[in-house]
Amino acid sequence: MRPLTLDDVLDRDTFAAQRPRLHAEILRTKDLRRVSVGPNLTLLFENHATMLWQILEMCRVENISRPEAVQAELDAYNPLLPGDSELSATLLVEYPDPAERTEMLVKLSGLSRHLSLHIAGKPPVQAVFEGGRETEAGKISSVQFVRFPLEPLQKAAFYDFTREVRFVVDHPAYQANAALPSAQRGALIDDLRAD
Repeated sequence: MRPLTLDDVLDRDTFAAQRPRLHAEILRTKDLRRVSVGPNLTLLFENHATMLWQILEMCRVENISRPEAVQAELDAYNPLLPGDSELSATLLVEYPDPAERTEMLVKLSGLSRHLSLHIAGKPPVQAVFEGGRETEAGKISSVQFVRFPLEPLQKAAFYDFTREVRFVVDHPAYQANAALPSAQRGALIDDLRAD
């Protein structure tokens, strides 16, 4: 997927005028890229629209308008875009109770070895987690960035709606799996085809 550039970023006044419409559009886009894996883990798959929205919102909230400062935001967010033949997602660890959340962020140490994408008839795709989101003491961040790199045969199978696709977490402290609904799968296929 091509990186976002300064040409993609609306100036502050234009964004302010278009923000209500763009906000409604991005909510629909994100809904089609949201997958809950059990009650406490959510994958939010990223594409150009989701990353551009993050950048526009960051520039609005932080009052960023100088081209070099906007470029710094682009440099921070572009690495989160999916590469060729891969899915990229923000993984949220969500426990509403703060005490339980703190406890589970320790118990979920090593989560990076326990999340995979299963496409019927193909070997599982192990999630690749961004480094630096787990302390030496073993506490993970509640926000993780993950990628699912697809080999050509896995990618072709992902496009085949006769094959079931599931996300699986098999951590000792959290076991869950979720089938990828057709609407979300279609949106992710669109993203894969855009690369």
